[in-house]
Amino acid sequence: MSAYLSPLHWIRLAKYCELSRDTADAVHARRRKRQWTDGLHCRLGPDGNLWVNLEEVNKWVEGQDPRASSSIRAA
Repeated sequence: MSAYLSPLHWIRLAKYCELSRDTADAVHARRRKRQWTDGLHCRLGPDGNLWVNLEEVNKWVEGQDPRASSSIRAA
């Protein structure tokens, strides 16, 4: 279980990048490589912006995401 609890479930990509120091290009590359699943880790909102699910991204980082390959977990 993630030790990080956020009152926000979804945040816009720009805010995610600001907080995490990740880049939008890196996020889009993870989507293309299917490391992040649209609708779970991120999704297009009705406003046309990409939104990031903090809870699911934290699971992915911690290796708790069942879709993550063993090579990603080992990195």
